[in-house]
Amino acid sequence: MTAPPPSPLAYPPLRKTLWPMLLLFLAANFYSIDKAIVGVLAEPIKADLGIDDIRMGLLMGLAYSALSGICGLWLGTLIDRNVRKKVLGWAIIVWSLSTALGGLAPDFATFFVLRAIVGVGEAAVAPAALSLIADMFPPARRGRAISAYLIGASIGTALSAVIPGMIVAADLNVVLPGFGQVASWRTAFLMCGLAGPLVGLLFFTMDEPARRSPAPAATGPSRTAQKLAYLWRQRAVVAPLFGGFCLYYVAFVGVTAWTAPLLMRTFALTLPQIANALGLGMLVAGVSGYFLGGMLADSPLGTRAGGRLMVMAILPLLALPAGMAGLAPGLIAAIACLATISLTTPMLNVAMNATVQEIVPGDMRGFTYAFLSVVAALPAGAGGPLVIAWVSQHVLGDEARIAQSFVIVVLPCLVAAAACFLAALRAYRAADPQGELAGVIRSSHS
Repeated sequence: MTAPPPSPLAYPPLRKTLWPMLLLFLAANFYSIDKAIVGVLAEPIKADLGIDDIRMGLLMGLAYSALSGICGLWLGTLIDRNVRKKVLGWAIIVWSLSTALGGLAPDFATFFVLRAIVGVGEAAVAPAALSLIADMFPPARRGRAISAYLIGASIGTALSAVIPGMIVAADLNVVLPGFGQVASWRTAFLMCGLAGPLVGLLFFTMDEPARRSPAPAATGPSRTAQKLAYLWRQRAVVAPLFGGFCLYYVAFVGVTAWTAPLLMRTFALTLPQIANALGLGMLVAGVSGYFLGGMLADSPLGTRAGGRLMVMAILPLLALPAGMAGLAPGLIAAIACLATISLTTPMLNVAMNATVQEIVPGDMRGFTYAFLSVVAALPAGAGGPLVIAWVSQHVLGDEARIAQSFVIVVLPCLVAAAACFLAALRAYRAADPQGELAGVIRSSHS
């Protein structure tokens, strides 16, 4: 007599998800601060270290992304096989201490290495967090859960402008044994970095949710080669989906990395003069974007076949004004233009993360998020800040012409991203309803 199939594993009650979600919210907050602070403080860092825009672009992009990409697949596999709260806890401790030490870096090379370590730590966060969310919430609530987690990132991005702006405005210089008095931008790194390890330690107190294994018929690959083989078989959807994400993020990372220098150079303002308005604009746009993104992802439009991909094809076009921010007539108008990409990016992130959870087996979600970072986020993270710097410095011949560089780089990337997402939508709708991809999608909704 054949034994009946096991009943589906119940999702944890809402009360048991509150503490993990609070910690994930704080993790997103801190990694956004530690990531964005370099761009916000780009002008004083350049002056102190004596570097040009190209090397500043390397610090904002390649330094952060290099080891993150190299170690990404290993981290994704580690997350799929190990206790995720431990991976998250140690990752936060490592990157936070590296951020703090960056405030003491004496030269470009040391700063580059420390930023690379920050990138490695943060590379573990999104795959682990999204894997945890998939095991804590049913599909109909995942979009809102992802948006709640990522709202922390928007708050962190806003604070990355406000906190350094306040420190620089106050000309706060701490005195350290062996280092003497350090500049205010270095103080900002120290203060932001040293707050993170406590959150890392708190992760060890949460209850790890049980992993939800897919149905036997849809059980996915367990080894790296098999996981890559699955993604290759679904390349008609995966290739344009990942390609569109990469192109969008070339624009987004380039814009966010150079926002503060763009506003300071274009309107002849100092960091304290722009920090509060910039922080408020990013906060309102980012939180609104994640709120709307979560609601949209879980709405009838978002949950219908291909609905999230349709949304993703539209969002890059709504962000086009960000590429023209430097041509705006004043600071407030420029921030309003920049806010368009701060609004659309959260919505796109929610839709993208929910789509990945839908199209890959449960036992390779961490790997897939890490793979996405390698093939899409790594070139975008490294290339976005560097390309804008290279165009203004070598094509236009003047670092002060960064506004024109935004137009040349950002607008084509966003239009191409929209075209890629549209191609992914067409491939998704054309997939065999009895094929492997359809089986995985059905399993993700169970």
